[in-house]
Amino acid sequence: MQQQLLDALMIMTTGMLSVVVFLSLLLLVMGLLRRFAAEPPHDSALPQAVATASTASTDAQRIAAITAAVHAYRRDHPPHQ
Repeated sequence: MQQQLLDALMIMTTGMLSVVVFLSLLLLVMGLLRRFAAEPPHDSALPQAVATASTASTDAQRIAAITAAVHAYRRDHPPHQ
């Protein structure tokens, strides 16, 4: 009985240590990737006003498409009462 408890304790300790080592390595690799695989600087070839105007137009189109989809869904699926 005592040998089984010692075996169980050894297995539990081994598992916990392997998880700690794995997570530590994962954090280390993620930190290295953050440093070496940083996002490249944005291309500043477009003037800021043109970029803002196209973004505003795209946002307005998205909002219109989402609104139309919601209205169509509500029309086709009336609420249950």
